[in-house]
Amino acid sequence: MQAEALLQQFAVFGRYYQRRIAGVEESLRDRLEIVPRQWALADMLASAPDLLVIMMNPGASRPLDALWDGAHGGADAHGFVAALPDRTQYQIMRLLLVAQQQGRTWRHARILNLSDLRTPKSSIFIDKLNLYKSDDSHSLFSEARQLDCQLALGAGAAPVLCAWGLSPHFVPLAQRALRAVAGRRVLGLSADGVLFRHPLPQRHDLQVQWLAQMVAQVVAD
Repeated sequence: MQAEALLQQFAVFGRYYQRRIAGVEESLRDRLEIVPRQWALADMLASAPDLLVIMMNPGASRPLDALWDGAHGGADAHGFVAALPDRTQYQIMRLLLVAQQQGRTWRHARILNLSDLRTPKSSIFIDKLNLYKSDDSHSLFSEARQLDCQLALGAGAAPVLCAWGLSPHFVPLAQRALRAVAGRRVLGLSADGVLFRHPLPQRHDLQVQWLAQMVAQVVAD
């Protein structure tokens, strides 16, 4: 299904903020919520996610409203604004739709990331991971943000789709994320149990393959 059709099915809300990381002002996002198009923001806030997705970092998705300033709370205490999804998030929407066709009642996906840094190019993101080794507060899975992490994961039993990619640079953050979701059902495509294939590889046939293999995992339970 193409992007235009997917946006007729789903609405997207994100929580964006600005913060100094190791003395550098950065743009970040800590959560993205994908919900049925007919839902209002209040419906999303009152709903627990059916699926948790942990990926690498926010990509090209951007807010369609004013940025939330995490230091001051912004106009709305919850901080969420309407967001424009990127191509990877469309892939998650497709997974929700196919899961529904297979009898699952999945409507709400919450997307988290190993890092909140909004850096669409992975090479630049990896450079920043190295630059900010002294300050890992950009990661939801850092020691300093344990409470944030608990709130983001929620108390429910939603399965966790791990999909942060295969770069060895992500191993330390990936291990932290896996510890945080220990005891939950974990979905994803991995050869080593630490690095998981990204939902949107460059080749179209591999994108189709990822979706098919994930659907097989979903319906297997």
